[in-house]
Amino acid sequence: METFYTAKLHGFPNLSRAMMEPAFSEESVLSLLIVLGSSISLVGLVFAFITYSLFSDLRSLSGTTLMNLLAALFMNQLLYVIGVGGVPDSELCIALAFSMQYVRLCAFCWILTMTHHMNFQFKTNLNFASCNDNAIGKRFFMYSLFAWGAPGLLLGASVFIQYKDKAGKFLDTASLKTHNCWFLDSNAMVYGLLIPATILVMLTLSYVIRAAIVARYVISMQIDRKVRNKMRRKRTLQVVLFTKITMILTLVTVFGALSKFLKLDAIWISYNGIQSLQGIIIAILVTCNCHILKIYTRKFKSNRGKYITTFDKASSESKKMFSKSPGISKSTSLQLLTWDPAPDSV
Repeated sequence: METFYTAKLHGFPNLSRAMMEPAFSEESVLSLLIVLGSSISLVGLVFAFITYSLFSDLRSLSGTTLMNLLAALFMNQLLYVIGVGGVPDSELCIALAFSMQYVRLCAFCWILTMTHHMNFQFKTNLNFASCNDNAIGKRFFMYSLFAWGAPGLLLGASVFIQYKDKAGKFLDTASLKTHNCWFLDSNAMVYGLLIPATILVMLTLSYVIRAAIVARYVISMQIDRKVRNKMRRKRTLQVVLFTKITMILTLVTVFGALSKFLKLDAIWISYNGIQSLQGIIIAILVTCNCHILKIYTRKFKSNRGKYITTFDKASSESKKMFSKSPGISKSTSLQLLTWDPAPDSV
């Protein structure tokens, strides 16, 4: 793994004549994928975050929890980029590994809170009416306490396991540097990330399934056809969106674990490709859908209407101003352009 890692990411391939061209080609493709994919992902996550913070229609409890998920994904993507070139310092390496594990767990916790809120909303909200601000604030506080706090507790357990496995040599990061300090050692990764992430994914999928069943039952009870179709479109969009996000997060974690334990070149390349593109894929999913596009269209039309109204008011005021001076408005004589009386000659 060290030879492959050195050849692929550090820019020190085998320079023999027989292997120079293939090694250079593979290195170039992998480096280009990581750099471009990660850069696009960071920009996409920022754009998605700005979109949900810009429009008041999206600043609900669902939108706020999604913004926190985007923040966790942004930190994950940024830490991933930091480790691409290798981390020679041991203290920075161990800090990067712990930070990556923490933000990964935060992302899983936030998608769990989003599906929990979706299930609760499908059960109680039958006419698309939003709950009051006090309920939103209290529920968001509980979600934040869980999604940012629970990963901290699991991180503390990972620190203890890592310290115990290293027999007190906490800064022994030789095994971490083979994977760019993106993962902790085996026991800390299994008990601190993989097992909790598996439980979180199972809970998330259970809420998704329960929400889909409730949504189908509630939709079938609607008498008005327009309301029924509108509810079906909105509920289906939420269920499919959260399912896709959960699958993407799970896929990245699975490939990361396989690359850690199996140490296969193909899996390592696949993990880097999926991890680098994770942010832009999720950003596209949460912004390029019919609900967001309708909000953009409505905002554009309202701004266009304001500009037209302002122009009409300015035109009407100018017409009124000229109508008050009949000598100017009704005359086309060139005498208005002459000096009257004539100026004194010099």
